Amino acid sequence: MRSSSDPDRLTVRATCLVAVAVVLAGCGSGDGSETGPASAPTTSVSAQPGAFVGECGSLTDAEVYERAGITGLTPVSRNGIKCRWEADGGERYVMFTWYRGSPIDRERSVAKGIGHEVHDLEIAGHRGFSSQNVGFCEVALGTGADFVHWLVRYGTGTAPSDPCAAPTALGRLTLEKVK
Repeated sequence: MRSSSDPDRLTVRATCLVAVAVVLAGCGSGDGSETGPASAPTTSVSAQPGAFVGECGSLTDAEVYERAGITGLTPVSRNGIKCRWEADGGERYVMFTWYRGSPIDRERSVAKGIGHEVHDLEIAGHRGFSSQNVGFCEVALGTGADFVHWLVRYGTGTAPSDPCAAPTALGRLTLEKVK
């Protein structure tokens, strides 16, 4: 059984709290009166669509196993936007997610907000960040209006000296294969 201090549960809880705060802040603005002049209509410029990323970041299971550095991984979920490989009943895992039309800076803010160590990152002209805490590292890299995200959770006491080397290598290979 996982404890309530599991980093995944803490991340979910922190994300929920941020979402509630944003909703409440939006509901509480203004006093209901319309005293200012009418504003001119605005036009929005949509961000360029991101590159096409194939299933599981366009990587094969063998490529994930080779770069992850976790023995005993097996695929447990696979679809067009999210894939996960687990070992030891889910204690250790690798996860890929393709965020379509989602701002990468929101993900960075969540990571900072829950106390992760966050660093800027650029691979092949794609800007992003790495985020780490005890036993895991995640790497997010922008591709236009989208971003790709690799997370490696090493489990208790088994993280390598550079926990971000594996997700960075996975992100680099994904970017090499995108169309």
